[in-house]
Amino acid sequence: MASDQAAAARLARFLDWRTEPAPQLTWEQVEGRLATDVPSGIKELSRHFPTGSFGGWIHFYNPVQSERSLEMFLGTAKSKSETFRHARQIDHSCFPHPFHPEEGGLVAWGHGDQHTYFWSSLPSTKGVLYCDNHGDGWGHHPGTAPEFLLALFKDELETEVLYDQWAGCRFFSQFPDYGS
Repeated sequence: MASDQAAAARLARFLDWRTEPAPQLTWEQVEGRLATDVPSGIKELSRHFPTGSFGGWIHFYNPVQSERSLEMFLGTAKSKSETFRHARQIDHSCFPHPFHPEEGGLVAWGHGDQHTYFWSSLPSTKGVLYCDNHGDGWGHHPGTAPEFLLALFKDELETEVLYDQWAGCRFFSQFPDYGS
């Protein structure tokens, strides 16, 4: 977890974000409603960032920030899982993974920019998986969510799946009305 803490703190400094959210919920509440464990990287990201947008492209709902934020997090995760399970029925080769709540299913933690960002609910599967929402490819970063975002914003991520617009989008913006 020290790596997650360091990466999340470095990401906050890199994006010049200095306001840590005050959680209104516990991780036990979140994991109980989600029915799976949340990886340490998402927990650390939530410690440093409220509900908002990374670079204007990756929307993140901090699940412990407030009840409204948790509802958006759960709703997004459910909607993305349903969409990709349906797409998998049409073309399994483009969407080959299980999606939450399937056993070992991927859980969406970020979305936007025509891509979705996941963690696997299998404890043995580490890293961030991401896909083009239209089935045009998948990518994997072996690190945690904060490490992935830091690599993305520092132009250190080798990928053919994501766009190349990150250098000009090195900021975080908070969504209003999600609690403090």
